Amino acid sequence: MLKFPFPMKRILGLVLIWNICFVDSIYIPRNQTTEPSTDTNIKSNPTVPSNGSQTIPTAKTEENLKTIWLSHHMTTETPTTFSPTTNIDEAEKNTSNREFKMKYEQYVEPGRNVSKLLDAVFAQYDKRIRPFYEVKPLSVGLDILILSFGELREASMEYSVDMYLGQFWQDPRLAFGLDRIIILGGEAFEKLWVPDTFFVNSIESKIQTMMFTNKKVWINLKNGTMMLSARLVSRNSCKFDLRNYPLDEQTCHLAFESFSYSEKDLKYSWRNQSVGSDIGVYDREMAQFDIISAKRYLKHEVYHSDMFSGLTATIVFKRRASYYIFQMYIPCVCITALSWVSFWINHEAIPARVGLSITTVLTISYMRGSVNANMPRVSYLKSIDYFLLVSFVFIFFTLIEYVLVLKYSQKAKDLVKKNSLLSSDDEMEKQPMLVTVSMGNKSYNFKSSIQDLENGNGIPLKERSSKLQVFNRTNPLSFRGKIDSCQPRKENDSDVTSLIPKPPNGPHRLDQYSRFLFPLTYTLFLTVYFVYYTKAYDDRK
Repeated sequence: MLKFPFPMKRILGLVLIWNICFVDSIYIPRNQTTEPSTDTNIKSNPTVPSNGSQTIPTAKTEENLKTIWLSHHMTTETPTTFSPTTNIDEAEKNTSNREFKMKYEQYVEPGRNVSKLLDAVFAQYDKRIRPFYEVKPLSVGLDILILSFGELREASMEYSVDMYLGQFWQDPRLAFGLDRIIILGGEAFEKLWVPDTFFVNSIESKIQTMMFTNKKVWINLKNGTMMLSARLVSRNSCKFDLRNYPLDEQTCHLAFESFSYSEKDLKYSWRNQSVGSDIGVYDREMAQFDIISAKRYLKHEVYHSDMFSGLTATIVFKRRASYYIFQMYIPCVCITALSWVSFWINHEAIPARVGLSITTVLTISYMRGSVNANMPRVSYLKSIDYFLLVSFVFIFFTLIEYVLVLKYSQKAKDLVKKNSLLSSDDEMEKQPMLVTVSMGNKSYNFKSSIQDLENGNGIPLKERSSKLQVFNRTNPLSFRGKIDSCQPRKENDSDVTSLIPKPPNGPHRLDQYSRFLFPLTYTLFLTVYFVYYTKAYDDRK
């Protein structure tokens, strides 16, 4: 195919128009057949796609002239021959070009215009200078949406929060009167001035980077209103008050301030929300706490004799007590009650009672240690400390009670033994005995006791002689002189043994008192404890 210079294109176009207007047929090369222009099977209208539904018009109208002229003017090259097939291809190209141009003007050109506009603006934009510099304080509106709360750690006194933070302000340098909004991120974001907002009580904060950095800027090109939105995970400090732990509630704060700008340059406010209004919490479910409230408040702080504006989000958490009731309170009560079993064990079973008391003391001591292992070392006693301490005292007193039982039992045994020896001596002295005394050719039999022999009361006075005073105290049953025999009187053994008291073998009286005194006192303590703390716990709902 031959290519012609650009002037030749116009000449050939005029020739073609002349042929259509004044000749019923067009020039066909020798190697092609001539077909009438009115054949309906030929589709040569350049403005219509070749779908077989239309034919080349023969009417010499102004519209046909314009269409054909435009079709040949928009081509980049002119074929050496003209045929219906060639005209159809050119028409399809022209149609696609017009559609591309229309889409380009609709979708691409606005972005190119905004890009050129922003390039021109950023060429003179200085992000180091805040909006309305030396004109008025910049008003920044904040809004947050809390997605979820992490674990509250009592040991380190901190909590974590996952949230969306939105900041709103106006920058007149980006007001162009265009009714459209653009979203910027990445490198373009770094070219803009943004508030240097930070969390006052934050330990660590970071922007989420799932697939990409979760931070964007919306710019309204009509008035320069901007919004910076970011998803943050912040770990913040919180001063826990653990006096009522585990029946407690905690109030934590999330404070926002500008790091550089004082209240003369920048003022914070809650966007479209009043002070004290609720903050949205997407996921309120937590393992150990219930979220009672999350509210907005204002904040003003003075640093280095300058006032700084700020905002505060206050969140109130209430601890769920069911876990601690089943894991701490009930086991502690059972261990304390188990120590009272020793009151029903014989006090002479020393290994059993001592082993039980020592085991319960060690168990309650371990529970106290495990409770405070994950708690801060505060200078005050917590509610659970009072409970465990009183339970420990009751168990310890159980061991002390057994020591007292052993002490008084041993004293009782010694006293009984001593009394039994003394009483046996007295009874032996008073016991009637059969005494036989020989005096010359005469012998006398009479009943007397050792005490009577000492006093000389067993012998008739007329037969009494000084020789009868022969009682030997070291051996009360031996006599010297004329006494032939001295035999104890045979009586029933029960008469003698019944006179000797037996040591007590049943439960000690102190154990009997403790069986009722310990449970009653501990129950009274439990009643006072749970009534007091439960009332305070319910009042905080």
